[in-house]
Amino acid sequence: MNEQLQVIDVQSVAVTGVSPQAAAFASEQLGPMPGNWDGYNQLDENTSQELYGKVGYIHGLSAEAGRQIIAVGQTLLEMKEMLPHGQFMACVKAEFGWSQPWAFQLMQVAERFSNHKSSYDLPSSAQVLALLAAGGADDATVQQAAEERWTVKQTRQRLGNEHQRERTVVQEALSVLKSSDEARRLAAKAEHISTRQLMDELGVQELPKGKEHKTTAFTFCKNGTGWWKLPFEQPVEIPAAAIEPALASAAELLPLAVAAQRLGKKTHTLRVSLTPSAVTQKGLPTGNGWEAKPHEKRGYCIVCEIQP
Repeated sequence: MNEQLQVIDVQSVAVTGVSPQAAAFASEQLGPMPGNWDGYNQLDENTSQELYGKVGYIHGLSAEAGRQIIAVGQTLLEMKEMLPHGQFMACVKAEFGWSQPWAFQLMQVAERFSNHKSSYDLPSSAQVLALLAAGGADDATVQQAAEERWTVKQTRQRLGNEHQRERTVVQEALSVLKSSDEARRLAAKAEHISTRQLMDELGVQELPKGKEHKTTAFTFCKNGTGWWKLPFEQPVEIPAAAIEPALASAAELLPLAVAAQRLGKKTHTLRVSLTPSAVTQKGLPTGNGWEAKPHEKRGYCIVCEIQP
């Protein structure tokens, strides 16, 4: 036996634009109902009734969980399409007391999340959802906000920090784009090393002051707690006074790499062997009939032929 369907008279009346029966039914089913806007009677009958129902629908949704704010925003979008230009916000302000920015944020939420796969992994706060939509948050951020139950304050803070990081990265990228091709190629070869590693590279026990140090093969630039090691080969001018006159004829002041080849050693091994502590413990390094001595010029040492 078919159940008899209840037919409700929805003919508009002069005062509200909607019949009392329809208003009572909608109020019972949807909660707080519309009626504050005085523009219903300015519309045609069908539009007035349909609009009234949508306004009532929003009143009900607004009292429920924040995830349904998507439906609110979607309905606002539909209302905006229905009303003549300039009438939408007049209706919204009268019915809900919402400002234009808030109404547009709600519609932005609908546009951002209407195709979301699941409504259960969305934040329950309408304001949090609005901030996430306005901030262009990705799905991972939205999921995190839902799981951690972000407050409005936390959401503003998290999004603010993220936007600041993005701005910083963008500025850094712009700086790179302004660099020459040669500089970009050099940066691609950069290696980040510790201060201890830098001291080994320079063959010193105490690091000299300054944010930049050089050898014949590398330039080292300070970066936070470490250093960039840039393979930037450049000649280092050696003043004549740097070579002791007494040794000029019997010894040579050579770059460590050249001296290491002459002694048959690795550059790093020779550099370490020339440190004060190593010389004290093991004496001057020798090899292939040559002896190396430390020199104050960084990256260089004195090489003397061992006399029989």
